[in-house]
Amino acid sequence: MNPINRSLSLSRRTVLTSLGAMGLTFLAPTRAFSQTASKAKLVIVILRGAMDGLAAVPKLDDPHLRQHRTSLVPNDTRPLRDGFALHPNLETVHGLFQSGDAAIVHALAGPWRDRSHFRAQDLLESGTDRTVTKDGWLNRALQVAPSSLSAVSIGPAQPLILRGQAPAASWSPPMLPEADDDTIGRLMDLYAEDDLLGPALAEAIQVDAVAGDAAKGLRGNQFVAPMGAAGRLIATEGGPNIAVVSLGGWDTHANQNGVLGNRLRQLDQGIAKLKEELGDHWRHTAIAVVTEFGRTVRQNGGQGTDHGTGGVAFVMGGAVKGGRMIGDWPGLAPNRLYENRDLYPANDMRGLFASLLHSQFGLTNRETARSVFPGSSGVRMIVTT
Repeated sequence: MNPINRSLSLSRRTVLTSLGAMGLTFLAPTRAFSQTASKAKLVIVILRGAMDGLAAVPKLDDPHLRQHRTSLVPNDTRPLRDGFALHPNLETVHGLFQSGDAAIVHALAGPWRDRSHFRAQDLLESGTDRTVTKDGWLNRALQVAPSSLSAVSIGPAQPLILRGQAPAASWSPPMLPEADDDTIGRLMDLYAEDDLLGPALAEAIQVDAVAGDAAKGLRGNQFVAPMGAAGRLIATEGGPNIAVVSLGGWDTHANQNGVLGNRLRQLDQGIAKLKEELGDHWRHTAIAVVTEFGRTVRQNGGQGTDHGTGGVAFVMGGAVKGGRMIGDWPGLAPNRLYENRDLYPANDMRGLFASLLHSQFGLTNRETARSVFPGSSGVRMIVTT
C-alpha cells in the first residue's frame, strides 16, 4: 500500500471540495506545476462584464469628458500624470503607480469589434480577431515557451485562456459544507491505491491546503480570496509561473457610480492581498488587469454606460516599469470617437500580452505572432518593462 501523506494542513472541507472538483483536477492536475529555474511570474486578471475605463482612469483635462458624462466623473480622484487620474477607491493602485510598480494602458482593446460580453470574452481568451478557438492563447504560449512553465486558474471552471494541450491546474474556493475528520480519513484511504484518483486527490488537497489558507477570514469581498489564493500558490515552493483570475460583476448599465465604486474598492483590496501573498516574488512578477471591452463615452439615461470599445488595463508588479501612462490617447472629441460613441481603440491588447510574454518568459515577437496570436505580426508591442 502506498498511503497518501496525511501531514498536510487540511481544512475539514478540503477533501469534499477536491472531490467536487475532480473533473477539473483530472484534466489539469497540479503535477503540471514545474520546478524551473525561472523566477518570472505572470498574473492575468480578467474583469468580466466590461469595466468602465473612463471612470476608473478619467482624463480630467480633456474638455469633452464632462460634456459626455454630466454625473459620472468621480470626485476626489487621485492624480497620475498627463492629465489622467485614478478613481478614489483605487488607493493601492495609486500607491503602486507612485512607487513605479504600476503603469496604465488606456484606449486599449482586442482586434475584435463585438460588443457581446460572451463572444468578446471568448475572443480575448482565444487571442484571435474573429474566430473563437478551442484553445486559449496562454495555453499556446505554454507550449512554445523556451523553458518549462506551469499555470493555474482560480475559479469554478478552467477558463478558455488556459485550455489546450499544455496541462494547467485549477483551484476554486470551497463551496461545500465541511466534512468531519473520519470522512476525510476514509476518503483518503479509499483512493490511496487508485493510480488515477489517488494522485489527483492528493494533489488537489495540496493545492487547497495552500490556496485555502489565503482565502480564510475574507468574507465581504469576493475579489480578495481569489487574488490572495493566486499569490499564495505562486509564492509556494514549486508553485506555478502563471495564474489566471476571473472577477465578474463589471456590467454597469445603471447606477454606475455606486456599483462601480464598490467593485473598484474590492479590486483594489484584492490587488493589495495579491501583493502581500506574493512576498519576495513581487519583484519578479508582472500583473495585467484587463477587461473584454470598454464602455460608451456618453452616459445613458439610467446613470450608467453601455457596451463600448476602448477600455483600460492596469499593469503592475516589480517586473514592470511603472509610474507612466503607456500607449496613444485618441481624445474624447466627438469626431475622434469610434462609431460616434466609444473611446477609439488606439492600442491593441495583443501587443500588451506579447510584450509580457517576451519580458517574463523570453518568447520572441516571431513566436507570439506565429503560434500565440496568429495574424498579429503587424501589431505594435506595448512595452511595460
